Amino acid sequence: MKIHHIKDIFPNSGVARYNLAVWQKANENSLYLIGREVAKPGKMGEPDIGILKLFEVTTDGSVIQEKVIWKPIYDGISLEDPRALELPHENLIVGLTAVLRDKKGNPIPFPAIIKIDSLHTWKQELPPLLIIDTFGPGKNLTPIDTDTYLFRPDHPDYNHKLLVFSLQSQIPNKLTEIDFPLTIPWATWRIGTTMPPIWLTPTEALFIIHGISLKKINGTEKYIYSIGKAKLIRENNAYRAIVSPEPILTPDDFLDTKGLPFVEELHPELRRVVYSCGGVIKKQTPDKLSLYVNVGDRTTFEVEFSLKELKDGLF
Repeated sequence: MKIHHIKDIFPNSGVARYNLAVWQKANENSLYLIGREVAKPGKMGEPDIGILKLFEVTTDGSVIQEKVIWKPIYDGISLEDPRALELPHENLIVGLTAVLRDKKGNPIPFPAIIKIDSLHTWKQELPPLLIIDTFGPGKNLTPIDTDTYLFRPDHPDYNHKLLVFSLQSQIPNKLTEIDFPLTIPWATWRIGTTMPPIWLTPTEALFIIHGISLKKINGTEKYIYSIGKAKLIRENNAYRAIVSPEPILTPDDFLDTKGLPFVEELHPELRRVVYSCGGVIKKQTPDKLSLYVNVGDRTTFEVEFSLKELKDGLF
């Protein structure tokens, strides 16, 4: 898959900034991003606790403003991995993972939703969030439309399956499940979402997803992340996905000419990460998708693809 453009959004940053949701206001060229800022990795078995920041980025990739919009005030909760869906009138739905603690203090992830009624009235902090505990623990909460969401329940039965639910009057209702093949070469262990689907027609969407495989590297088993593409088909309340067999991004796409990583992994002993929570079709380049890619749980690269090439083989 040809990469048309690649740029580090936060070069020379002393902290890790990654897993960014992104959108573009109707009357502006700047991009807005919500993402994690983590000063140091968590201990083994613990999440990487950090804050959420809002960034405004110009068309040339310069960060012109940033502000903290959420920070943990207790040890019992952490918010991670926002995914934003822009609605009419500049409203937003943001899906998150809320990491809570059980009675023994163990971290448990749950899908969560924040609705922002208008960017013009949004003040300094995130509005209250709704934690979805109806279906048990899970991650990757991704808005599909105003009332429909999907996520991956945190259970081995869902390593290659997503749960779709509707939310009306704050009441979650399971609609269906989306099954993914077990034989995807770049996602043999687990699959998950990235950004919300890009609906090309009322029933068909380009769906950018991530996959994880377990591989032994120099005698150590590591989780290897990749990003791929799929066609998501909606028929009433039923959904199915057709997945491309080749990934569009792997960790090897972020090596220099000497074969060294662009950035050091936050957890080099555990995994090699390329991951994404956000992407946007900019008004300036309507034929391209800019995907905001977490590299190594360390920083974020803007990676630009041709929409036509992403659709090839699926549509």
